[in-house]
Amino acid sequence: MTLWFFRVFPVEYHTGRWTPLKSDPPIAEMTTPTVNPTNFVQNSDSLHTALKPIINLAQCFAVFPVNGANTPDSSHLKFTWRSLKILYSMVVLALSTIMTGASIHRILSSTFTSPKMTTLVFFGTSCVTNVLFLRLAMRWPEIAAKWEKIERELATRHRRTSKYNLVTRYKIIAVTIMAIALIEHTLSLVSGYLSASECAQLQGDPDVLGVYFQTQFPQVFNKTVYSIWKGLMVQSINVLTTFSWNFLDLFLILMSTALTYHFGLLNARLNSIKDKTMPEWWWAEARIDYNRLASLTRQVDSDISGLILLSFGINLYFICMQLMYSFNRVPNVIRTIYFGFSFGAVIARTAAVSLSAASVHDESLLPAPVLYSVSSSSYSTEVVRFLSQVTTDTIGLTGMKFFSITRSLVLTVAGTIITYELVLVQFNAVQQVNPSNLTNACELK
Repeated sequence: MTLWFFRVFPVEYHTGRWTPLKSDPPIAEMTTPTVNPTNFVQNSDSLHTALKPIINLAQCFAVFPVNGANTPDSSHLKFTWRSLKILYSMVVLALSTIMTGASIHRILSSTFTSPKMTTLVFFGTSCVTNVLFLRLAMRWPEIAAKWEKIERELATRHRRTSKYNLVTRYKIIAVTIMAIALIEHTLSLVSGYLSASECAQLQGDPDVLGVYFQTQFPQVFNKTVYSIWKGLMVQSINVLTTFSWNFLDLFLILMSTALTYHFGLLNARLNSIKDKTMPEWWWAEARIDYNRLASLTRQVDSDISGLILLSFGINLYFICMQLMYSFNRVPNVIRTIYFGFSFGAVIARTAAVSLSAASVHDESLLPAPVLYSVSSSSYSTEVVRFLSQVTTDTIGLTGMKFFSITRSLVLTVAGTIITYELVLVQFNAVQQVNPSNLTNACELK
């Protein structure tokens, strides 16, 4: 109460009595409307509101089994082992584990090739992704509650400077990434079916669909008798696995976007008072808000850094593999289009994850120019503390502390890809077979 009194009525003590201090120059009123904290639950800048459709989509594919995603606020979120969502996720995880085990058995029982290893990595990382999202779902009610608490604290002071709120941004990002993933998977199915049709014609087999399933999933049908229901089940697992890979990148982009968005609101607030005289309590308030966002970033990083490391590992591997496959002869135009589109999609997703995560670090540094320009009349201990934190504290997302995601990391990753590609091209040359061979025409994945 005392601190509040002196902020509102600044006074000083002289010769036994309190006298008013000279007030600071008037601060220009900002006309942009603020968010009313009492209506924050319905606010389109809330992470909980923005993630509702994303989480619902993920749960359709057995990912992120948290309850209460459609509730008004994060207080209704909960994780329980006794739910159909958990049962669905565990069944899919078990089936993915079986596919991974079958892929390992195929490698151990036959000649090692890069396509076999790629299949193992694809299904194996899907299992790891589902486990990590299950672990995150267990902690999500606590994470969302802390995030919403900070959003409410900032809502009265932050003013939106863009016409695109967080919900709109999330919808644009999600639709774009999922549309690209759908096109890529459709091209994969068409390409695989055309190859199976060619193989069936060479073998004189009228069952093109059966040939398709057996050539696409040899780790299963080399050990068990083919039937249509088995083929459809394995194909369903493949679809769920493909989604989890794409959703991993989407989720990281969305979380990075949310952090960047709130740092951006704070930076807009600082830029709005640039070259103006502000009282010390105002700078203390801004510094505390910055510290809240820094603390939130560290908390988020500790919860998703495993997902970040996995995402970079998967994408780096598949970029190298697809670049290596691009040197091989491609049998038809559709397959050429598929390889080109798939390669471009992986690069685009990797770049999007890297740049969106790097933006968190970039935005955390932007208060520095404003603080450097503070006039001598406004300079205070709080400005010094604020500037010290901005310039010395490293804020950003990491891959389990192995690396920090900054813009320079993109160039480092590009150099790493080139280095590994030189090795893989030579490795692939040893595995090349005659393109006219029947086995190559009916090549197993």
